[in-house]
Amino acid sequence: MKLVVRYLYLSLRALITVVILLVVIDNAAAQDIQFSQFYANTLYLNPAFAGSTHDLRGVLHQRIQWPKLEAKYITSSASLDTYIKKTKGGIGLIVMKDWQGANTISSTDIALQYAQEVDFSSKFSMRFGLQGTYVSRNINYAQLTFPDQYTDGGYSGLGTSEDFGMNRKNFFDLSAGTVLYSDNLWLGISAHHINNPNQSFYNEVSRLPVKIGIVGGYKIEFDGGGVNNANKTSKYTLTPTFYYKMQGKSDQLDLGVYGMREDLMLGFWYRGIPIKHYERNLQNNESMVVLLGWRINRLVVSYSYDFTISKLNNTRTGGSHEFNLTYIYPLPLKRKIYKRLPCPKF
Repeated sequence: MKLVVRYLYLSLRALITVVILLVVIDNAAAQDIQFSQFYANTLYLNPAFAGSTHDLRGVLHQRIQWPKLEAKYITSSASLDTYIKKTKGGIGLIVMKDWQGANTISSTDIALQYAQEVDFSSKFSMRFGLQGTYVSRNINYAQLTFPDQYTDGGYSGLGTSEDFGMNRKNFFDLSAGTVLYSDNLWLGISAHHINNPNQSFYNEVSRLPVKIGIVGGYKIEFDGGGVNNANKTSKYTLTPTFYYKMQGKSDQLDLGVYGMREDLMLGFWYRGIPIKHYERNLQNNESMVVLLGWRINRLVVSYSYDFTISKLNNTRTGGSHEFNLTYIYPLPLKRKIYKRLPCPKF
C-alpha cells in the first residue's frame, strides 16, 4: 500500500512539473507577473510613472506566491527613478528576477524608462513614458522529471527520451504608457510587449502577447478633527482604486480602497471578475488582499497578504506575501510648485 501511495505521489509530482513546463515554455498565452501592491512597484505598473514623485526614489519589492506548492513563484525587483528638472521628464531603471516552479525556470529583466510631463492646464497634467527591456530566460532541465523516468517501482533515476530545446532565451521588449491626473483624480493606460517578442526555447515562434493595463483612482480627503505633532490639523484620506489588465485570452481586475491617516496606511481589495465564468461552475475569483503600511520619515515599509478564494485554495497554497521598501530622497527643486500624482505613496 505504501508503495502504491508513493508511486501515485511521484506520478502526480511529475505531472505537475510537466504541466508547469508546458505552460511556461510553450506559453502562447503566457501571463505577466501580478503584484498585489501595484502602486508600490510603480515603474513595473506603467513607465509613465518614472520621475513622478519629482524626487529620487528607490524601491525594493518581493513577492512570494503559493509558498506551500512546489509550483511556487518568487519574484524580486529593485528600481530607481528620478526627476529631470530641465526637461520636465523622468528616468527610471528596474531590475527584476523571477523564479518559477522550485527554481526550475528563471527570468531576469533589465528595463530603462523615460517619461515626459506635460501641463495641459492649471488642473490637469499628463505623463508619457517609454520602456526598453532586455529579458533573459533560463530553464534547468536537470531539475525536471518526466513520465518515462517512472516505473512500477517509482522514480527510476534514469535519463529521459524527451527532446529538449535551448536552456536560455534572450530578447528585447518594448513598452509604453501614459497617465492623466489632477489633484485628486488619475487615469493611466499602459501597453507592454508591443513588439510581441518571440520567447520560445525551441526553434519555433511563440510570441508574447501584448498586455494592456488600465489603472485609476480618486482621492477623498477628510478632516480628522485633531492636531498632530507639527501643530497641523490631522487629515485622513480614502482612495478607491482599480487596475484592469488583459493579455492574450486572459483578463483580470483589482478593485479596492486605500485608507491613509498620517503615517499609517491600510488597504483592502478584491482580485477577479465575478461576472465572468471560465466554465459553467468556475467563476473568475482569485483572491482577497489586505495591506498594512507605515512611513518612517522618508522610508516606507509595507506588507500585503493574498487570501486565495478560487478553487485553488483546496490545495492549501499558503496564499501570497508581498514586502516593499520605498525610500524617497528630496531633490533641491526651486520655488515652482509641481503637481504631484494623488495615487497612494505606498
